[in-house]
Amino acid sequence: MLPTWESKFELKPGVWVFVPTRESVEEGNIVKGALSDRWKPPKNYFHLRSGGHVKALELHRNNTVFVHLDIQDFFGSIGKSRVTRNLKGFFSYEEARAIATKSTVTHPDSGSLILPFGFVQSPILASLCLAKSALGLHLQALPQKYAGLAVSVYVDDIILSSHYEADLVSATAELKEISARSRFILNPNKEQGPAHRITAFNVVLSNLQLEIEQNRYDRFVAAFNNSENGSQREGIFSYVASINMAQAVQLEQAYKGEKTKGPTI
Repeated sequence: MLPTWESKFELKPGVWVFVPTRESVEEGNIVKGALSDRWKPPKNYFHLRSGGHVKALELHRNNTVFVHLDIQDFFGSIGKSRVTRNLKGFFSYEEARAIATKSTVTHPDSGSLILPFGFVQSPILASLCLAKSALGLHLQALPQKYAGLAVSVYVDDIILSSHYEADLVSATAELKEISARSRFILNPNKEQGPAHRITAFNVVLSNLQLEIEQNRYDRFVAAFNNSENGSQREGIFSYVASINMAQAVQLEQAYKGEKTKGPTI
């Protein structure tokens, strides 16, 4: 069997990125397409929908209290046997095992076979495994259990919101208990809330408001002002405007201000 990746690097301690070969990218696209034809993910899995993380955040704007949870080492928590088991509902056992074989790599530290960060098919395979787990099933049941509670998933980021803090406290405690049984551990260092403001994807979320976090916004301003590429500036403006139109207007005003400055003597 040909190698499925051509290089790897450690993004941060314990988190490896695998760069697939051209052949593996082609195979990954085939796997992704085949599974997409057979399985429809939950509507609140926003990484598998158009609009991405912006839509994941917008789902919560009408609520007043928020929680942000993160699944620790999401892809690394999913092994070859788990992939095979969850694919069997959509493919024959032989097909499921073949897909799992070409979609997993050996973790450099643990030596176990895992879904790699960097492969085309990893997000949809990981999402399938999450959706079929006890944690995934409970995430989908929460809005029925707690009236007005909203849930969004974006890869390994989970956001909950409600008007009732007590409901979020209970829901978070349930998810922590169930995540351990599901072998999807929630990262305590990245947990936020319940609170009236949380930050996710470098965006501050509060009631009726999204705002790009200041450090990230400053980087957008610098990139916008320094770019000589009109398409790049348009892309930056469009993204900022999709989050917060007032920040987009400020971005454009700052750029015009820079251009009208005279030479420094």
